[in-house]
Amino acid sequence: MLKAKIMLKFTKEITKSTKERVDNQLKSVLQTGNFNFDVHAHIFNKDYIPDKYFGIRIPFLVNVDFLMQLESLMDLISLDEDDKLSNYAYFIDLVAKKSMGEIADLLISSCPPNSIFCPLMMDFKPGIYGAVNKDIFDQLNEMKTIRDKHPSKFLPFVAISPNNKAHLEVFEKAFSKDYNFFGVKIYPSLGYLPSHPNLMKIYEICEHYDIPVTTHSGSGTVHASKNKFKLNYYDIDEEGKLILETERKNFYFKKQFEKYFNDPKKWEPVLRTFPKLRLNLAHFGGDSEWDKKTRNDKEWTFSTINLMERFPNVYSDVSYIIHIPEMHSKFIELFKLNKWVADRTLFGTDFYMISIEGHFKEIRARFVKNMGEEIMHKISVENPLNFLNLTDFVPLNIREQWQKQIL
Repeated sequence: MLKAKIMLKFTKEITKSTKERVDNQLKSVLQTGNFNFDVHAHIFNKDYIPDKYFGIRIPFLVNVDFLMQLESLMDLISLDEDDKLSNYAYFIDLVAKKSMGEIADLLISSCPPNSIFCPLMMDFKPGIYGAVNKDIFDQLNEMKTIRDKHPSKFLPFVAISPNNKAHLEVFEKAFSKDYNFFGVKIYPSLGYLPSHPNLMKIYEICEHYDIPVTTHSGSGTVHASKNKFKLNYYDIDEEGKLILETERKNFYFKKQFEKYFNDPKKWEPVLRTFPKLRLNLAHFGGDSEWDKKTRNDKEWTFSTINLMERFPNVYSDVSYIIHIPEMHSKFIELFKLNKWVADRTLFGTDFYMISIEGHFKEIRARFVKNMGEEIMHKISVENPLNFLNLTDFVPLNIREQWQKQIL
């Protein structure tokens, strides 16, 4: 078994157990047994998106008046509520909200009243060129305010970028007793591999204290602005030893970023080093994987399942891909055939990003209906409890009743 040598030491005391990171109001909800999780949602707004997000300087990205005019224009020329322009108008409306708090309130009102969310922060600035109105520390503060307003609703995941010189300070602040966040969010295609030396130190803490990690792992349009990299990362040699590598890479197309940085197999050195790490390889391979017909074609989906089989705390979520109606029947079939899929899949929506594909409530409702009560209970209640290490908060008699209903 590979192990890192040094446990990080912090200037502030961080929360060291799951019990410390769960608010008493949320504990009370869990004790009722009547709840569901959305483990993958976003509530950051335009203030944290660099104005070169689309590759060129777009200062109007952070101008509310322009965004609202663009939204109105798209709505005006849309043919119907289901076309792409209408969807983009709806998306822009969300991005242009004045605060994260407004987006959080919309998320709450768009879901069943007993929903619990894991809002995933994003630290775009180290990977994408351009100015931002607010930095990652501002986002920490806004997220804390929202969580404090809705303590029974949110388990925040802080974004950690190893390319942010302040990444240790961000981590320490997020898990200090004042902030008390719950998990970590990683986004490799912003310009780093999962086994970056700075992240390996973070994973050691996460494994030791049961801090869950969610990573983007699948197709997607978000990637770093630059195309030339000098990458430092750990790999496993032929003898199974952890070795530090340096590699220069050039990328020119979105697919190149995606295939290199987001491949689930890139997590092998991390999981070999920290085999008990609680890890969610989000998006279950990505939407393009679920359009393919054979197992051999679905490389990332089945690479994810392979990691589930080999490591006890590896999970995946169905966020974003829930908008694909054809995926629903394919997932149900795989769920019934594969115990790892049944036990390690998590329900997530990717709110509000998924609104590009249609109206959130409709997409969510259609997926929930097609899955049925038994599968939804498994992926939105039981499996998230295990991933988040919250199962013991639910009374044993309630958990036993769940099992009787399934049997």
